[in-house]
Amino acid sequence: MSARKYSVALLVILASVPAMGRKKADTDPRIQQVRRVFVKGNNEAAVKARENLSKWTCFSLAKNTAEADAVLEFSQQQSVDGAVFSSNRERSIVSAELTSKDGDVLWSKSATGDAGLINTGAGSAARSVLGHLQRDAFPEAKLGFRGLQGCPEVTEPDKSPPQPESVSQAPAIEPKEIKLGMTLVDVETILGPPATKVDLGEKVLYKYKDMTVEFHDGKVSDVR
Repeated sequence: MSARKYSVALLVILASVPAMGRKKADTDPRIQQVRRVFVKGNNEAAVKARENLSKWTCFSLAKNTAEADAVLEFSQQQSVDGAVFSSNRERSIVSAELTSKDGDVLWSKSATGDAGLINTGAGSAARSVLGHLQRDAFPEAKLGFRGLQGCPEVTEPDKSPPQPESVSQAPAIEPKEIKLGMTLVDVETILGPPATKVDLGEKVLYKYKDMTVEFHDGKVSDVR
């Protein structure tokens, strides 16, 4: 074998061997905070993603960007190169990009799907994209018999209005109570001198703004 042919063969072998020790690109940690996703796009892949986002991933579908934590935008194009199982060798190339509310790209991925007799392959490509998104965002979740298991719980933000700071209240003032049998001195100690004092001999009346105290023989006999 010539040196040229040997070099070409060696390159082919090396290209077919997976790279050893090559570390997978780290996923943006902010993706872990995303729960509600708005799917953007006017194509078959976006439609398929909207139908199945909540089934194939731990994300829930938002109806609009206002209530979404992030936007997942799908783009789609057709190609006639590389299809394996299609007689006309057409396939769909689907790309998706997850963007935060601040406009930062948190994640992106592309996938292809071979066209069938009645479909363009965009649906299967969209499912592949969502599968990659799910594994990158929630690697601990697994697909089980009853669907995804191990998805983190969604914590809804507290929308209750803030409570005003508690204001220390002054100690309650005990009501001034006049009891039967109290003396003139007892009443004046509690209520102070009366506004009007009526001395009728055995009966004395102490008249206050909102109360009249009647005394008999120097002791309270009635309060009105």
